[in-house]
Amino acid sequence: MSSVLILGRQTNIALAELESLYGAENFKLINSNCVLTDIGNIDLPRLGGSIKIAKVIDEYNNTSWLDIEKILHKNIGNFLNLPIEGKLNLGISLYGLNVNLNKLQNLTIQLKKSIKKYGQSVRLLPSSSLQLNSAQVIHNKLLSEKGAEILIIQSPNSVIIAKTIDEQDINSYSQRDYNRPKRDSKVGMLPPKLAQILINLANPKNNSTVLDPFCGTGVILQEALLDKFNAYGTDLEARMIDYSQVNMDWLAEKYTIQNNLKLETGDATNFIWQPFDNVVAETYLGQAYSIYPDSLRLKDNIRNCDVILSKFLKNIHNQVPIGGKLSLALPAWYDRDTKKFLTLPLIDHFPELGYNRLSFSIVNSDDLFYHREGQIVARQLILLTRNK
Repeated sequence: MSSVLILGRQTNIALAELESLYGAENFKLINSNCVLTDIGNIDLPRLGGSIKIAKVIDEYNNTSWLDIEKILHKNIGNFLNLPIEGKLNLGISLYGLNVNLNKLQNLTIQLKKSIKKYGQSVRLLPSSSLQLNSAQVIHNKLLSEKGAEILIIQSPNSVIIAKTIDEQDINSYSQRDYNRPKRDSKVGMLPPKLAQILINLANPKNNSTVLDPFCGTGVILQEALLDKFNAYGTDLEARMIDYSQVNMDWLAEKYTIQNNLKLETGDATNFIWQPFDNVVAETYLGQAYSIYPDSLRLKDNIRNCDVILSKFLKNIHNQVPIGGKLSLALPAWYDRDTKKFLTLPLIDHFPELGYNRLSFSIVNSDDLFYHREGQIVARQLILLTRNK
């Protein structure tokens, strides 16, 4: 049976992640943040870019909102296998439908009446937006035997009815992000989800060693260990290596995992690493900004980052194993005037530096920017292999 994956805010990045892990041919984009797939064993906790999986219950062609209401009232008992013992917690989410919140609220009120005809006690979650967020799904136990989230999804030529079967574990993400013993905002705050995505773009083989030459406080190392890869981190600052060690010790105790970890202090522009299989890193991002810099300061920062990261790529080139991938988050800067990103000059010189840039079928590789509203410094995601 088909499933629908609901993608997170960074849609292009989520699509690239799915293609890297499972192949582009296995996914069909049906609206701006939903993909259809027949893969039955998708590991949602491993995905940083997808927020939920739902099993397709039924599909209807050329369906209006009025028709959708009639379908739900007529079939809700079958959709939810009613009646069940005890009170049912139910939520409704809409994706891709051009309807206002009032229509959804009215639907939930009328559905409650239809459900009660089955002798079923029900609590319908109030609709404050068209989609329930992960916290609402989890905290209201909609994934339990006495809970359900029904998704109504508009595709190009049909409406899909689906039921959520898995949701991203926001509590675990919060633990891995905010509860680690050592954090440092001055060296950047890499979200665990983005670390997962970077690892998945490289798609390491089992028992591979993932190298992060800019490991900072160890977020990428943490996610690599959780995915049962060997983790190898280096950083210019000895303090960051100490922080990573403390954080990985915490991780090993918290998640009872085997700590296959190696840490060393070293400058990524001249360090000689021990053997590794893939490089996954948020690289040097340059100066952080709280307000938009003047053009001269910004140009100087971009030039400095470009020099450092070009030296890094030249240094590591002959150390990357043939077939090994480099999944990198490079700095980019959001231009508030043009609404576009300023990128490093080295982006246009990968062949001269000894690398091939890998592309994707589902998305344009030039569109992989991780950026939040109001941020000046963004991350551009790049996937490379050696070309000689």
